[in-house]
Amino acid sequence: MKRFSSLLCFLILLIAAGSLVFAQPQSISKKTSGMKKFPGYFTFYWDAKTGKIWLEIDKLDSEFLYVNSLPAGLGSNDVGLDRNQLGGTRIVKFHRIGPKILLIQPNYSFRAISDNPDERKAVEDAFAKSVVCGFQIEAEEKDRVLVDGSSFFLRDAHNAIGKND
Repeated sequence: MKRFSSLLCFLILLIAAGSLVFAQPQSISKKTSGMKKFPGYFTFYWDAKTGKIWLEIDKLDSEFLYVNSLPAGLGSNDVGLDRNQLGGTRIVKFHRIGPKILLIQPNYSFRAISDNPDERKAVEDAFAKSVVCGFQIEAEEKDRVLVDGSSFFLRDAHNAIGKND
């Protein structure tokens, strides 16, 4: 019985170790091989085979300005959706939680202008941050992660549908 228990424990450890190997995300260079690269403040990749846009994030927990806009108009002045119209402007940051990346919008509408850390903490606790979007990490290298940004980039961030009603 003792021998069977030892063998069973060994098999469980072997399976657990094997699953950890498969759970590791692949490298960004391997995942993006053959894709068209668009370098910039945030580099992204176009995968023509799958129609996906992959976003490389190398600036975790660093705030940046996120602005959505309308690159083309609808051809009707009555609707009010004109080319190059700016949409919402937000201060956001990417934050990692385990295997996910969250795009977080801190709440700067309510602040405690005080040196007292308890007052600042009370305001932070009372007024929530907003999660703009969540992403699953698909590949990783050093301090960079790769996420599928397709649904984020292709959504109606400008609310053109709502303005058409």
